[in-house]
Amino acid sequence: MPRRPIKKTRVLLPDPVYNSISVHMLVNRVMKSGKKSLAYKIVYTTLKEIGEVTQKNPVEVFDVALENVMPKVEVKPKRRAGSVQMVPKVLSSIERGQANALRWILESCEKKSSKGMVSKLKSEILDAYEQKGNAIKKKEELHKIAANNAMYSNRPQLILNVLNATA
Repeated sequence: MPRRPIKKTRVLLPDPVYNSISVHMLVNRVMKSGKKSLAYKIVYTTLKEIGEVTQKNPVEVFDVALENVMPKVEVKPKRRAGSVQMVPKVLSSIERGQANALRWILESCEKKSSKGMVSKLKSEILDAYEQKGNAIKKKEELHKIAANNAMYSNRPQLILNVLNATA
């Protein structure tokens, strides 16, 4: 029997307008100080503007952008023989990759100097959809680190195969 309690995964319900779980995850990440109505307003305005610009379904554009930013591997520091090595690991759960992708998109939004959060978020999602922008650079940088440190993994060939499949 494990000493720690088993983690209960929270089930997110889809958002009311677009009926998408990924949009609801974005709303929860945009929310600050518990102001969910403001977060909904920001995200829905952004998606509406994305739909007007691309003439496509904004949720599909957002999902493709999220898929483009989502990393396939993760790098964790391990202490071995007195030195710290960055050990890559293949991500088994999609939720972990989505969480990283959302975090990177919002971090790059905060770094931009633009009028408001709606325009920053819209430009970053469109950049991720076109496979450019800061969030995509962050993913490529992580994959490069994982490829360089694949030898520290238990199965280095698996790491390299996953990275080559995405390239």
